[in-house]
Amino acid sequence: MGIMNDIQAIGKILQKAGNIKLYEQLLAIQEKTLETMEENKNLKEEIEKLKEKLRIKDSVIFKHDACWIKDKNGKVKDGPFCSKCYESSEKLIHLIGCLNPSYSMCPQCNITLANKIWKALETRTFYKRR
Repeated sequence: MGIMNDIQAIGKILQKAGNIKLYEQLLAIQEKTLETMEENKNLKEEIEKLKEKLRIKDSVIFKHDACWIKDKNGKVKDGPFCSKCYESSEKLIHLIGCLNPSYSMCPQCNITLANKIWKALETRTFYKRR
């Protein structure tokens, strides 16, 4: 924290010189600097989260009533995910198998989907429409 060390060094000089008014102003500057540094840290974290959301959003495709994540070559990488949960809250919730192996359900919203065509998707390539 270079700037904070500089502020502290200046503060010591002002204290020794007995310049209380400037010292108080410097303390206010130090407080504002700490607030700005904290805000900067929070904004950087938010930017990283948004980048990750955008990366995921760009890789999600909708096929056969479910969402899938594709890799950079367009092949299915992961899925199926609940399309209802993704559309309503952007949550990628894996669908789980039911007692009847022809169906899968979402543990979050309890939607049930037929999955007889999903097995073939593992080798298919998808292209995002532009």
